[in-house]
Parts: sequence; structure tokens; C-alpha cells
Amino acid sequence: MKEYQIYPIKVGMLLNAEKSYFSYGRGCGTKMDLPVIMYLVKGEDTCLLVDTGCSDEEWAKAHHNPILRTPEMEPTNALRALGVEPEDVTVIVNTHLHWDHCFNNDKFPNAKIYVQRKEMQFAISPLPPQFVYYEPHQCGMIPPWIRALDRIVAVDGDYQLAEGIDLIFTPGHTPGFQSVLINTAKGAYLIASDTVGLLENWDLLSADGLPHPSGIHIDLSEYYRSLKRMKKICDFVLPGHDPRAFDHSVYPPQK
Repeated sequence: MKEYQIYPIKVGMLLNAEKSYFSYGRGCGTKMDLPVIMYLVKGEDTCLLVDTGCSDEEWAKAHHNPILRTPEMEPTNALRALGVEPEDVTVIVNTHLHWDHCFNNDKFPNAKIYVQRKEMQFAISPLPPQFVYYEPHQCGMIPPWIRALDRIVAVDGDYQLAEGIDLIFTPGHTPGFQSVLINTAKGAYLIASDTVGLLENWDLLSADGLPHPSGIHIDLSEYYRSLKRMKKICDFVLPGHDPRAFDHSVYPPQK
């Protein structure tokens, strides 16, 4: 089976973020600066992005919470620092369509973009408490993923993207969430994104042996089913917003 390398890329920082949003009530009142992460997956004939990050600082301040995004963190600049041009990217996987995971899809003109059909349907008309995450027309906004709508491939459930790369339907955080299972030289890595926003959620086992969910979710029952499944299929997890993702510059870690 083909093997790949995974590079975490910092494309912004969520400033003064409320920890309990990521840990289902734990740490209420604790504020954290958390990275916005885009993952580059490279193989012999593969150049793939998982998520494309957030907006610039001005947009985030006006419509969300404050962020930091230096010129080096701008997604195309951050990618070039790894020797990859935006035109080199042929595939994007959006784990979900929250603003901080799909805002820059349109900056990669040659990429097909894989999104779960259920996620697209919900993103068009989300529940009111979810408006802020999706930037829908109900708020008088144009969702950022619409800018590259002509390149989106709708997926229904699990999907083999390539040999050694599988999209795994893991709803709960959102209705159409998908994780990305990557075969590497040292086991199966699951890019779990916001299903495991903080690695302590994965490490902190609850009484039934499952990780702790995020405080932002649409269906807690589905979320737990997804976590249970994830535990069975991967050797390692890569998170959505944890600084520990940058303990290594590439996964599997190089000696």
C-alpha cells in the first residue's frame, strides 16, 4: 500500500479562545490561543490539503473572534515555505464547512474539493446557533466555500480517495463531518480535525472508555459513535486546534 507524509501547517491563531468550547464544559473561563491548522499530505504522486484555514484578521474581527495571521501564516505563503505552489495542490478535503476550515478553498485553482453531501446541505441552512460557524445567507453573508463551488465533489459516507487515503464519515461535531485516514510508514494516522479539537480530549478517557467530545456539536449520540469507531481504525490522531500538532514538523516523525 502507498505511504504518505503529513505536514501540519499553522495558518492562523485563534486568540483568547474559550477552552470549554473545545472540551464540552471543562475548563470553563480558561482562555487559550489556539492554532488554525491546515494539513499537507504528500506522496510520490500526491499533493493534498486537508482544510484550508480561516480568513484574514480584519474579517475575523468583524464576524468572529480575533485571530492572528502573519504574512507567513497566509495559507499560500505557508505552503510555499514547504516548497509547494498553490497550483500543485490537486485535491482538497474539507473535514467540514466551518469558516476556519474552508475559507481559502478558492486559492488553489487546480484542486478538486471533497465534501460530504450532508455537510453541504446543512451549511446552506444551518440551525440558528450554528450560523456564526457557517457564514450562511441567513446572516446576509456568502459562505466562503461557495467561491469554489464548481470544483466541489459531493461524497456520501466513507470514500476511498486514493490507495492509502480514505475519507471516513465521522458525524457529530457537524452533520457531515469527515476525517481523513492516511497510511504511513509507521501506521495509520487519522486527521480528525475538530472531532478531536484538543488532544487532551482524546487522551482523557471517560468512564465508558471513549474520548471527551467537543463542546461544539450537532448530535452528541452520533459524535460518540464516531469516536468509538475512530478508536478502532487508527494508530495516531492529528487534531484540529491543538498546539501539540506542531511537536513535529512532519508525521510520522523523522529521526
